[in-house]
Amino acid sequence: MKPHKLALLLSLNLSVITASAFASEATNANTAFSQAYQNYLSAVDTNENIQQAAKLAYSLGAKVYGDNADNTANLAINYAKAISGFNQEDEAKRYELYKQAYNILANNHGESSVETIDALLGMASNTKSARQADSQLERIVDIAKELKKPRFVADMQFAAASLLVKKFVPEKYRSAKHYAEEADEYYQANLPENAVERIKSDFLMASFDEGRKKYDSAITRLNRIVTVFDNNLSYDHSAELSAHSKLIALYEKQGESEQATKHCLAIAKMVPWEESQEQTPLYRVNPDYPMGKARQGKDGSVVMEFEVDTAGFVKNVSVLDSNGGVTFEHSAKKAVEQWRYAPKFEDGIPVTAKTQVRLDFKINR
Repeated sequence: MKPHKLALLLSLNLSVITASAFASEATNANTAFSQAYQNYLSAVDTNENIQQAAKLAYSLGAKVYGDNADNTANLAINYAKAISGFNQEDEAKRYELYKQAYNILANNHGESSVETIDALLGMASNTKSARQADSQLERIVDIAKELKKPRFVADMQFAAASLLVKKFVPEKYRSAKHYAEEADEYYQANLPENAVERIKSDFLMASFDEGRKKYDSAITRLNRIVTVFDNNLSYDHSAELSAHSKLIALYEKQGESEQATKHCLAIAKMVPWEESQEQTPLYRVNPDYPMGKARQGKDGSVVMEFEVDTAGFVKNVSVLDSNGGVTFEHSAKKAVEQWRYAPKFEDGIPVTAKTQVRLDFKINR
């Protein structure tokens, strides 16, 4: 509605407000929003105060563009993405903003429009309902399929699988697995081995294989990731570190400790030994709770010192202190002797080093 028409409509009750006043007010609103939006972009660049800046840009922009404009929907999405908290209130606020954006975009472009995808994904990410999330993700994949762009379909399937695995397994395990397999089939057939999507897909599919105890298949996937990084990068990467770590656990589960050793050594070269009281094991077995102590409701603790040898095996375990009796000590020692570590390196050579750990035994009451 143009300013002079709006002034005429209001002149019966607010005759003191002139057309020029409305024009000035609109100009001021536009100026305030423009400044707020620039502040938001700067906040994103500096990664400081993003949520506050996004909220102000959204509130001012909604006044400028109106409740039903695409720009208002996009500002709502920006604000939702800027809310970084993970408590119930933050999640509910994000969902509310994504839903508002979806309603605007669906009304303007249609429920099956590509414009609604970000809002649908945001709603699925912030709902507590597994069924609702699955329905929203299914709609996203259907929209992608209507575009007849196979790569986009695969990307949306992978996004759906990743979200379901993160938030809604085991309820939606089958759906997650189906989406992951569909995306992986496309990636393997159409993308080079060193594509980021292939690497992410290998990680996800390896986790499914491990869950079904298909350890050989999971190992093949993870070894492929390690090979890609070895062949294509001259520096260490967190994904490579994660692949080595997962391979250690998988080989140990299969009783192939020697195969795990090369991955212990690889991690040792990537992550320097920290001279700390407790080193973090790359693979650990939880101790059994002594049955007699469990029946008695007794707690206990054991502090041990041991050597991590040049291959990352635990050797020469000794008890420094314990509370609760020798059965706790026996159980703790038996467990720790199966752990694997990254050995200490000195001058590029693995050496034996001592470390300590404390295990606490507590009955849940």
